[in-house]
Amino acid sequence: MSIFPKRTVPGKTITIHWNFNISSLKEVHIFPLVKIGIKDPNQNVTMLFEEHVLGLPNPENEAPELQKKQLKYLNKNTPLLLLAEYLSGACKKERLVEILENIQSGRHYYFTYTIPDDAPLGKYTLVSEVHNSGNIKYSKTITDDYFFVEKITLDSVLEGEERKAVIINHSPEKTPVKIVECYKDQDDALKTRVRVFEVEPLMKTALLLSANNEEFLFYNEEREVISLADSSSYLLRNQEILEVNKGGQLHYLLKKDTDEAYELTAETKELWDKSTGLFPKDQMSKKEKEVFEEMSSEKLIQQIFL
Repeated sequence: MSIFPKRTVPGKTITIHWNFNISSLKEVHIFPLVKIGIKDPNQNVTMLFEEHVLGLPNPENEAPELQKKQLKYLNKNTPLLLLAEYLSGACKKERLVEILENIQSGRHYYFTYTIPDDAPLGKYTLVSEVHNSGNIKYSKTITDDYFFVEKITLDSVLEGEERKAVIINHSPEKTPVKIVECYKDQDDALKTRVRVFEVEPLMKTALLLSANNEEFLFYNEEREVISLADSSSYLLRNQEILEVNKGGQLHYLLKKDTDEAYELTAETKELWDKSTGLFPKDQMSKKEKEVFEEMSSEKLIQQIFL
């Protein structure tokens, strides 16, 4: 079995892949009861699949000249992520050849599970049982049949001799995080510095920050981002707006779905240029706030929260 992704947050959906392989059946059939489910950290089980699955033996090998003319299986579409998943993790590398051989001979099932918004955080395990003649066969990948539900929040930003951000890991499991510091070099080009580590479960962690630069925390395989600043509101220009240059300079903004055009003045162009998603809203001047209200009403610039 395999799970995509292995780390998620409440409200998101994961996909589970299960391969029912009966290529070794000879002269008999099976009709087992298959149970696929998810067990949360509180040991509550949600069943995703509980049905009998018919398995028939493979046809007898034909003469070599006939084999080329007769298909044995329907074509199976196996995602590349499945192969990538089996290339990592405990006890998986040695099984890659077997998995590749079983892709076409196996019957692939896919299940989705949406994490409730109020779901418990922590480690979730998969239930995989094939009941046949009183015997139970479990997943061959049982040691890797799990995923994590995570949540990290910013508690506070402490100012003083050293500037620190205090984060909370709400999960009972260690959670990998990536801290990205943004700064400008002497040529005014955006550069980053990166720190990667794990934060302890159910604890507050103080992170030392730079004095002036913007810093962000990424977690959940970098899908979730948190601004490590007092203000988490930033200005971002509408990414669906077309920019029209005249004489090498940006002068007009065009909306794709209408015939409307917006002519930029020096002040509106300056705020447009700043609104890249990394300009904090609380750093606007009084005049820029007035310009923002105008451009926001035209849906040219919006504020986003990180």
